Amino acid sequence: MTTSDLSTHSTTSLISNEEQFEDYGEGDDVDCAPSSPCPDDETRTNVYSDLGSSVSSSAGQTPRKMRHVYNSELLDVYCSQCCKKINLLNDLEARLKNLKANSPNRKISSTAFGRQLMHSSNFSSSNGSTEDLFRDSIDSCDNDITEKVSFLEKKVTELENDSLTNGDLKSKLKQENTQLVHRVHELEEMVKDQETTAEQALEEEARRHREAYSKLEREKATEVELLNARVQQLEEENTELRTTVTRLKSQTEKLDEERQRMSDRLEDTSLRLKDEMDLYKRMMDKLRQNRLEFQKEREATQELIEDLRKELEHLQMYKLDCERPGRGRSASSGLGEFNARAREVELEHEVKRLKQENYKLRDQNDDLNGQILSLSLYEAKNLFAAQTKAQSLAAEIDTASRDELMEALKEQEEINFRLRQYMDKIILAILDHNPSILEIKH
Repeated sequence: MTTSDLSTHSTTSLISNEEQFEDYGEGDDVDCAPSSPCPDDETRTNVYSDLGSSVSSSAGQTPRKMRHVYNSELLDVYCSQCCKKINLLNDLEARLKNLKANSPNRKISSTAFGRQLMHSSNFSSSNGSTEDLFRDSIDSCDNDITEKVSFLEKKVTELENDSLTNGDLKSKLKQENTQLVHRVHELEEMVKDQETTAEQALEEEARRHREAYSKLEREKATEVELLNARVQQLEEENTELRTTVTRLKSQTEKLDEERQRMSDRLEDTSLRLKDEMDLYKRMMDKLRQNRLEFQKEREATQELIEDLRKELEHLQMYKLDCERPGRGRSASSGLGEFNARAREVELEHEVKRLKQENYKLRDQNDDLNGQILSLSLYEAKNLFAAQTKAQSLAAEIDTASRDELMEALKEQEEINFRLRQYMDKIILAILDHNPSILEIKH
C-alpha cells in the first residue's frame, strides 16, 4: 500500500464519516429532545464524543502524516503494523457507526459532530509543523493505537449490549406506541363523534334560538303595534277629554250662574213666602174676627128671632082672646090688631133681613175659606217648587266644594222646616174652620 493510496483512503474515509454522521443526526427515531436529554443518553453522548474525538484525531493525524510523507517524499512504504491497526480502527469505526445508526437514542447531530471533527482536525493541523507531528506520531503511534483499540473494543461491546437492550426496549415501545396509536385513533373517533354530536346539538340549539328569537320579534312587533294603537287611542281620548273638560268648564260656569240666579230666586221666593205668610196670618186674624162677629150677630139674631117668636105667640094669643068675648071691643081690638099686624109684618121683614144677612155671612165665610184654601195651595205649590228647584240645584252641584254643599244643605233644611210649619198651620186652620175637609170618605 502506497502513501498516496493511504492518503486518498484516509481522506475519503474522513469525508464519508462526516456524511454518515450528518445522516445520523437527521434520524426520525429520537425519543428524547436534545434540549432535555436523559442521564443515560448524556453518558452515551460523552462516550460518543470521546470515541469521535479519538477516531477523528487518529484518522485526522494519519492523512496529515500521509500528506506530510507524500509532500516531503521521506517514506515510500508505511508501517505494516500501523496499516493493520488502522484497518482495525476503521472496522471498529464502521461498527460504531452502525451501532450509532441503529441506536434508538441518538443525540449527537451530524453538524455538531462534523464541526467537532473539523475543529479537532483544524486544531491538529494548526498545531506545529508537519515534521513535528510526523515525529510525535512515529513515537507514540503504537501505544495510542493499542490503547484506543482496546478502549474501542470495550466500548463497542458495551454498545452492542446496549443496542440489544435498546432493541428490546424499542420493540416494547413500538408495541406500546401501536397501542397508543390505536387508543389515539379511538379517542379521535370519539372526539369526532362528540364533535358531530356537539355540532348537531349546537345547530339544534341555534335553530331553537333562531325560532325563539323570531317568535320574540313577532311578539315584540305585535306588542309594539298594540301599544301604538293604544297610544293613539289614548291620545284621541285625551283630546276628547280636553274638549270635554273645556265644555264642562263652560257648563260649570253656566251652572254657577244658574245656581246664583236660583239662589236669588230662592231668596225672592223666601221673601215672598214670608210676605204671604204674613198676609195669611192677617187674613186668618180677620177671618177669626169675622167669625166672632158672625157668631155674635148670629146669637143676637137668634135672640131677636126668639123674642119675635115669643111676641108673635103673645099676639096670636091676644088675638084669640079678643075674638072670644065678642064684638064689644071692636074699635079697641081693631086698633090693637092693626098694631099687631104691623108689628108682625115688621118682624117678618126683620127676619127676612136677618136671614139674608145670615146667607151673606155664610157666603162670605165660604169665600174666605176658599180664598184660604187657594192661598194655602198656592203657597204649598210655591214651597214644593222651591224644594224641587233646590233639589235639582243640589243635584247639579254635586261636584261643588264642601262649603257650597254645606250652605245648600242649610238652605234645604230651612226650607223643609218652613214647609213643615206651613203644613202644620194649614192643618190647624182646617181643623178650626172646616174639619170635614180632612175626613176620609169611603
